[in-house]
Amino acid sequence: MKSFRIFLLFCLCLFSGRTAAQETQKEIPVKIKMTFDDKTVIVRMKDNDAVRQLIRMLPASFEFIDFAGKEKITEFPKPVSFETAPRGMIASAGKMFIYAPWGNLGFFYKDHSMSPDENLIELGEVEKGLVQLSSQKGGFAATMEVMKENKEE
Repeated sequence: MKSFRIFLLFCLCLFSGRTAAQETQKEIPVKIKMTFDDKTVIVRMKDNDAVRQLIRMLPASFEFIDFAGKEKITEFPKPVSFETAPRGMIASAGKMFIYAPWGNLGFFYKDHSMSPDENLIELGEVEKGLVQLSSQKGGFAATMEVMKENKEE
């Protein structure tokens, strides 16, 4: 009988552990807001080490340039270590990324490739404002910040 009670206690502990892990997986995803020239872009961020480093830098200002007629790129305000971040991403419109060889931050506003590129680290995806981003000509200054309570403003 004592063995049965120990077994029940063990099962209860296991069940409680799974519940806590499941609750952790249900965390609200982080969104960032990028503003420039009275325009707003909302990005739903991925969960990886590079994203967490970027979020710790925000709010911050960035100077973007147009690159290859398909992406807007900028430098990070501080160095970012992306060695532990997962690599490999399809370069499609709306993706926010790091280009590992150069270490820069960018957004694809047009599709670039349909096959995964191991030089890209996905940071997030534009939920709102891709048209505004793609229509922005030349270089521009933008501010990025973590959205309060992840609600659209």
